[in-house]
Amino acid sequence: MSPRPPRADSARNREALLDAATALLRENFDAPLDAIAAAAGLTRRAVYGHFPSRDDLVAAMLERGAARIAGAVGEARDEPPLHALARLGGALWDQVAEVRAFARAAVATPHAAFVARGLAPVRERMRGILERAAARGEVRTDVGLTTLALLVERAALDVLEVTGDSPAGDARLLAMTHPLCAAGVGGERALEVAHEVDAA
Repeated sequence: MSPRPPRADSARNREALLDAATALLRENFDAPLDAIAAAAGLTRRAVYGHFPSRDDLVAAMLERGAARIAGAVGEARDEPPLHALARLGGALWDQVAEVRAFARAAVATPHAAFVARGLAPVRERMRGILERAAARGEVRTDVGLTTLALLVERAALDVLEVTGDSPAGDARLLAMTHPLCAAGVGGERALEVAHEVDAA
């Protein structure tokens, strides 16, 4: 006999808790469980009906975030590597709440390994893009590919951190151009590539 699906209100409450955790923990990864429950419009006791502990709630939030990020990145396209890198930056912007929560979790020791596993598909995609771009002479080659990938990832996360109060269109454009610039693509060319991707 298969288990019954959760009731609609139970599923809504679980999603509300995950949404609240994502919103609060991206600002302060030490936000207490009471604050998360209150932000979801629930009691602390209600949280335990869904998650045995705060760590379990955080793990579920990160798992959902990883799925959303991977879904936003989507399947690889047959396109120039610089376009692919700009598209990747735009996809990360589209899931900025999850990405910011992941960035916060990356420095929280118990969750660092989970974050690394969750972001592995995105990192692999980015490395493949950079390999193709380097072979075409479109990105800097004065540093090794591993270092370049780290620089581009850090640049992408940094721009997602500082664009919270920027107009959405401007912020998304920065999220697309900043990783390109970190890879050694000139500012004007990076902007041109981002506009080409948006127009496609």
